Amino acid sequence: MLERVKDGGPLSIAIVGAGIVGCATALALAIEGHKVTVFDPDAPGAGTSSGNAGGIVTGSVTPTSTPDVLRALPSYIFDSKSPAVLRPRHALRVLPWLARFIRAGMPAEVDRIAAALYPIVSQALIAHQTLAAHCGAQTMITQEGWLKIYGSQQEFDATALDRRLMDRFGVNYTVLDRKAVTDLEPNLDPALCQIGIYQPKSGFVRNPKALAAAYFEGAAKLGATHLHQQVKGVTRRSEGGIIVHAQSGAQTFDRLIVAAGAWSANLVRQLGDKVSLDTERGYHIAFGSDTNQLMRGPVVVPALSLVLSPMHDGIRLVSGDELAGLNASPNYSRIRALMPAARRALPALSDIKPATEWMGFRPSTPDSLPVIGPSTKGNDVIYAFGHGHLGLTLAAITAQMVAACVAGRPSDIAPVPYLVSRF
Repeated sequence: MLERVKDGGPLSIAIVGAGIVGCATALALAIEGHKVTVFDPDAPGAGTSSGNAGGIVTGSVTPTSTPDVLRALPSYIFDSKSPAVLRPRHALRVLPWLARFIRAGMPAEVDRIAAALYPIVSQALIAHQTLAAHCGAQTMITQEGWLKIYGSQQEFDATALDRRLMDRFGVNYTVLDRKAVTDLEPNLDPALCQIGIYQPKSGFVRNPKALAAAYFEGAAKLGATHLHQQVKGVTRRSEGGIIVHAQSGAQTFDRLIVAAGAWSANLVRQLGDKVSLDTERGYHIAFGSDTNQLMRGPVVVPALSLVLSPMHDGIRLVSGDELAGLNASPNYSRIRALMPAARRALPALSDIKPATEWMGFRPSTPDSLPVIGPSTKGNDVIYAFGHGHLGLTLAAITAQMVAACVAGRPSDIAPVPYLVSRF
């Protein structure tokens, strides 16, 4: 629930980052009466937020690191043809993150992390619907669900951990037979559809960039502003307040929200905190808007290491986990190599040439949990980053949690698992 400020008056609040998380947070804070300024050189939602598969995945309780993933890790990161790869030049820098990632994949940790993911993912769609209602963006969020398909019983049996965790938390999912899968998505290759796992309560956003823009426009109508500037640094004032050093000079605010995605770590260090954050670079290829009618909703094909999704710019082939940092040039060879697999999964793409290709930076923590909540040095700084593969999913629930933190009221979700102090 979002409420307008009643006591103490509005605060001046700077948000660094105009991705989907920053824009959602801007709207949540503007609704509560605060004076919000968003800093980002790019347009709302133009960065990593724009390139995902559109899912608001309310049953995503399995962490990225699991025992199965750890067993496959050497082949993932050292095979140049793998969808997941570690670039050699980034290897030394990423070693501390990888060490934490490996610890997060231990069975007891997987269960603990899943228990922390469930409260936020399970409320994700409701939070988006609530926020969207404040800016007239309800129709941008639909509910096609989240479908994973398997071509054999052996492939399906490999999902035992996923199903155990979903069962533990009461995630609404259905196991589908071949007919049920092809009834949902008749254009898929039936050979890949022997069994499906379908989460009907998951949401879908065909144009995440437009949703981010709608959230910011809603905030702007309530007085929020967007400065198209890069933030060079942040400092605390001894007498209170935060100084944001941007391209046009220094400005002072009552509060600072760090929602800069993969670029957040440097600001965290300046503010006296520590965080383990790296970049899982993701890629997509879009086939053009005239392909939208080929699919009903997003489909994950684990055996082929890809997602196909009917976005506003056409069917997207989404894949790739590349540990290469923020400065290396894109390498589209692996996503291009998946084109035959995409055309196998969706044969109607066989004669269609790709229209665009894209690379973005997922801000990923080794334990798959976002960083949400105050700095260890004081409540004048609140963090909202590190959402990994769940940036779109968790944007609105993060915004609600940040708004509660700014207001000093208890959150409906226990904040401890997401605090920066865990690092």
